[in-house]
Amino acid sequence: MGSRLTRRPCGAGYTLIEMVVVMAIIAVGMVLSLPMIESGRNAREVRRAARQIAATMHFCRGEAVALGRPQQLVLDPLKNGIYTTDWGRWSILTDRAVIERVNGGIAGADGVVQILFFPNGSTSGAEVVLANRQDRSRNRLAVRLDPLVGTVRVEDAS
Repeated sequence: MGSRLTRRPCGAGYTLIEMVVVMAIIAVGMVLSLPMIESGRNAREVRRAARQIAATMHFCRGEAVALGRPQQLVLDPLKNGIYTTDWGRWSILTDRAVIERVNGGIAGADGVVQILFFPNGSTSGAEVVLANRQDRSRNRLAVRLDPLVGTVRVEDAS
């Protein structure tokens, strides 16, 4: 009989060079996609902070109407926090979203701004602009509170 040839079956293993090439492709893909993931997270946190402020405004208006006495929402841009009358509700916003400015309301000496909500449903009115802490030119939202009827809108800041 003849001699037998031993063959290695196809696909039995990968060479070191093939594994290094695959790992390099994965690394390049991660490096390219990481900034997009981070940008999406920042935008989500700014939207979350805007929704939180809008919900607190709705709450204050509802409490003023239901209780028949004025309520207030205090915005503290320096501490990046919000709280309501008698600290019934309070929150420190995420570190990715900041209160950039507040137009309207009653400005205090220490940088805080009070927004009043009256029993008839009206408010002192305000516009709260939120931005991404890392890049304030992107992901900017405005929470606008109508002074006459107390409606709240969240929209892109101009």
